[in-house]
Amino acid sequence: MKAVRIHEYGGPEVLSYEDIDKPEPQADQLVVRVEAAAVNMFDLTVREGRFKGPLPLPKTIGSDGAGVVEQAGADVEGPRAGDEVMFTGLGIGLQGSYAEYAIVLPVQAVPKPAGLAFTDAAAMGLVFPTALYALTRRAGLQPGETVLVQGAAGGVGSAAVQLARALGARVLATVLEAEHVDQVRGLGADEVVRWDEPEAVDRIKELTEGRGVDVVVEIAASDNLAADLGLVAKGGRIAVVGGGSAAEAAVPFGAASGVDASLLYLSSSNAGRAGMAQMLREVGDMVARGEVRPVVCEVLPLSEAGRAHRRLLEPHFGKIVLAP
Repeated sequence: MKAVRIHEYGGPEVLSYEDIDKPEPQADQLVVRVEAAAVNMFDLTVREGRFKGPLPLPKTIGSDGAGVVEQAGADVEGPRAGDEVMFTGLGIGLQGSYAEYAIVLPVQAVPKPAGLAFTDAAAMGLVFPTALYALTRRAGLQPGETVLVQGAAGGVGSAAVQLARALGARVLATVLEAEHVDQVRGLGADEVVRWDEPEAVDRIKELTEGRGVDVVVEIAASDNLAADLGLVAKGGRIAVVGGGSAAEAAVPFGAASGVDASLLYLSSSNAGRAGMAQMLREVGDMVARGEVRPVVCEVLPLSEAGRAHRRLLEPHFGKIVLAP
């Protein structure tokens, strides 16, 4: 079978599209024929060696995917051959999803909503559970609260906008590109602000009549934390999904304590495989009810994984997906 592997850590050029043996499942595993695999920022950290995990090189990367169960191990209860599933959490203890076939644990295999394209299902894998984890498990979002989603055009951001709206919140969002304003508004944001404009902070304060927002979903804390603390209401919560351009961020203590702000760090992987699958199942139900939808901006062949990784660092809206 074909797979995208790394034999060394580095830039996109280390991604090797090559032939390897088709995997054989152990008694408690599934073999899934991968129809689509999503490209995540996490995949870049694995490729670069910033998150090496327990598997030795060479290894197949990729966290998320969707496909059809090809074979179930003898001890598997639940998913059977022919079932259409979506999954997340590969590429760490298991080989990744950038392949024609992948080993998936039964607990990770979530039924794909009927009628949903495999490319759309793959795009849900990591970003929707992460956004749901940030909003509900960490920030405790309540109906009627106001949420500010930073970086709303990206994978987690576009998911967070939709989930917050579906959960009954008022949604404010920021983007950097002019063409993304209407696209994010189309996802359900009540107001969209260009974050790169000088009056962005004042505009958000104006939209909340000076009160501030209850929850911030932040994808670049090292860049935006000081501004976020100036935008949260008393008792506001900042859910930190991503660190941003630096490894550390200074916390303005006076600003934080002045509004009883909570700074909530998170990694959705702390939910465990079963927890991630449960959140993906919840989102799948929301998709089936028409409350949220995956956002795919581009589908590329698996052989062009390097191009996909470069594209991920350029302005784009939603998710980039690879099709074997």
